[in-house]
Amino acid sequence: MAELALGVRAVPLFAVMLAGCGGQETNIARANLAAPPKAEPTPTERAHGLVRQRLGAETIAFEGEQVFVSEGATVVCGRYRLPDRAPLRFIAVGEEDVFVEGDFAGDMNEAVAEACKGGAGQ
Repeated sequence: MAELALGVRAVPLFAVMLAGCGGQETNIARANLAAPPKAEPTPTERAHGLVRQRLGAETIAFEGEQVFVSEGATVVCGRYRLPDRAPLRFIAVGEEDVFVEGDFAGDMNEAVAEACKGGAGQ
């Protein structure tokens, strides 16, 4: 009878111990499944987003990007290409302003020469 009593007492204690461990494992598993912190986008990634937003298109190929700092503002110059079209130039200044060839009222050659260190990105 003493063995039975010992066994009955041991089972609830063992169950409590397992329940406690299970909670820790679940918390560890949840911590491992949590999304890693999102990295800040690079100036080039921000420029790509601005061009996509301005043109209202998702399928855009980018090439020849160059990043400059001018008077404290980050400037990204490069080319973009829409499907089945020739490449055109873009200039992104900071996190808000973007000028895209084909949707720019000014002289793009002059803008590129001024903003892109003497014409880089042409």
